[in-house]
Amino acid sequence: MSYLLLALLASVYDDTPLTVNPDPYWQPGTYQEYLADQPKFQSLQVRQITGETRGSDFLVLMEENMSDSLDSDIVNQWLADIASEGNTVSLAEITYAEPVEIRTWLQGLHAEGLKGVVFVGDIPAPWSCIEDNTTRSNETFPSDYFYMDLDGDWQDNWIGYPSQGVSGQDDIYDGWSGDLDPEIYTARILTSVILLGNEYELINNYLERLHQWRIEGDPDPHALCYVDDDWAGWGNSYKSAMEYLYDDVELVNQYSATNGTDYRNNRLPSGYTWISPFVHSSPTSHAWSPGPSTTSGHIWTDQPPSRFYNLFACSNCRFTSNWCMGCTYTFGTASGIAAVGSTKSGSMLKFAYFYSPLGNGSSFGEAYQAWWNHIAQGGLSPHEQYWHLGMVILGDPTVMPSMHMLGIEEQPAVPSISFSANPAAGPVTVFTEGEFTVVDMAGRTVAFGQGTETLTNLGTGVYMVRSVENGVSAKLCVIR
Repeated sequence: MSYLLLALLASVYDDTPLTVNPDPYWQPGTYQEYLADQPKFQSLQVRQITGETRGSDFLVLMEENMSDSLDSDIVNQWLADIASEGNTVSLAEITYAEPVEIRTWLQGLHAEGLKGVVFVGDIPAPWSCIEDNTTRSNETFPSDYFYMDLDGDWQDNWIGYPSQGVSGQDDIYDGWSGDLDPEIYTARILTSVILLGNEYELINNYLERLHQWRIEGDPDPHALCYVDDDWAGWGNSYKSAMEYLYDDVELVNQYSATNGTDYRNNRLPSGYTWISPFVHSSPTSHAWSPGPSTTSGHIWTDQPPSRFYNLFACSNCRFTSNWCMGCTYTFGTASGIAAVGSTKSGSMLKFAYFYSPLGNGSSFGEAYQAWWNHIAQGGLSPHEQYWHLGMVILGDPTVMPSMHMLGIEEQPAVPSISFSANPAAGPVTVFTEGEFTVVDMAGRTVAFGQGTETLTNLGTGVYMVRSVENGVSAKLCVIR
């Protein structure tokens, strides 16, 4: 890496105030506390639920026995929706294995075509520790990038922080070298930290919400770039990056305008499709200047109608913390779809490398991987490590925020679809008015027709039926 490039990189990170938790009494949960709340590690065992794991583009990976607690129709519809967008998808469950064993398994799947994974439930989190000599601070945190960078060298050389000088291993990564760019994208769907909700009901509701969003989208999408005082001077550049995705982006960055009262009373209820708050935070709150703070409890109670969040907010996506705010935004409301943010101090920077792919039709996960590819080219500088190694997506990474931006004219009613039985033990009769196609979980068209027809050659499996009438389409999952 050239000295000029290093200087340019340093200037971006040196000039931008780090997002931090302003509460001097707050202590993050430790790795030892995290382990105490989790099952004991077991050897990795995989239970295949749907599809073929090897050779799939996208893997839904659930904690052991979780699929038995979820609504199978809702899960199957979700898988069919992902497959209908051109992915080969599989669903599997795993035992509570050590992260290094899971990563090794993912390496093999990537060699056979795996592009992305979503972890559903309490899949073990890798942890890292890092020191920042500039700010004389250090942190220990969950680091899911371990599961994205499948061929980099993640080292555990020290007990505690390296500066303490105690060599050995404590199962917390503290060194990074080699090829550190991402091979796949990952995300989490995790609701156990939302303590007032039922874990499985929240996931069922979330998956149903995904299906409806994929059908209906967001009419007249508009976004909010809400920049608190420490970053007010960069507000226009942040807004410009968001405009790669949305034409309508409202910037609020005046010192007198950004505060907790305005954010909660005027911004959250306003129906923005996407909200990007830039604010010092904790895992469970935003600390506005001047206050008052906005908390996860407020989000749970107020139920903001927004879909997407880019949380430039210290540790706001620390999914190991009860009432994680990123989880509450995404899974604890009736509208949330996905959030991106960090489990530690820092956040995303160089936003154009994320929003530009989104605006061109990439999925959330694909755009996130493209952003990481830019960040990790030539390795990770100490600044990049400290700012970004806690980054994580919360939500389904296959969603494409720009998929519905094709105009907002009123559309005729969607065609109806029904079946003689669902699930069906034998032949399936499709009842619809328009032309229809039947697609299997691998995205292959296996049947087509028009109006009412009986299908006699469908094998056992999950299928998506798409009907088109007068240029308007609808789709519905059928189980055979």
